Amino acid sequence: MARRSKQYEPIGVAHIGTLLAEAIRDPARIRAALGVWPAWEEAVGPQVAQAARPVSLRTGVLTVHVKNTVWMQELYQQRQSLLRKVQALPAGSAVHELRFRVAPVPTVEQLSGAEPREPVRPAPIPYEVAKQIRTVPNPALRGVMLRVASRWAGLVRAREGED
Repeated sequence: MARRSKQYEPIGVAHIGTLLAEAIRDPARIRAALGVWPAWEEAVGPQVAQAARPVSLRTGVLTVHVKNTVWMQELYQQRQSLLRKVQALPAGSAVHELRFRVAPVPTVEQLSGAEPREPVRPAPIPYEVAKQIRTVPNPALRGVMLRVASRWAGLVRAREGED
């Protein structure tokens, strides 16, 4: 498995797959390219995502490893609500059922091999960049591009502040 270079910087807290899913709006292509992992994390929020991570998706059943029995009971009680939240996202449309299992839950850092970093705050986009993005005819794609550009501007601003 290839490791990311030390210069890699995340551009914000939204998963790039979620941004692309908003623009593509084709569930089959999104599932093929991204799977449902970003949809799970966005649907349940960061606190639950720390305690429960999806490990497999087979025939519409998303199996989620949960940190302990307390979390498992809580998530089991909310499974229908969580399922609706996951299904509401384009990448989550393949999920028809949730199953929970108590098992070790690796952290994002352990999975990616990256060290934890502070999220980058969006910043104003340079005028010329915004002007060019506004010429994109597709409104969904235009919105995604504006958000990505804003996060990129925030990353640049954060780097300049470090120097």
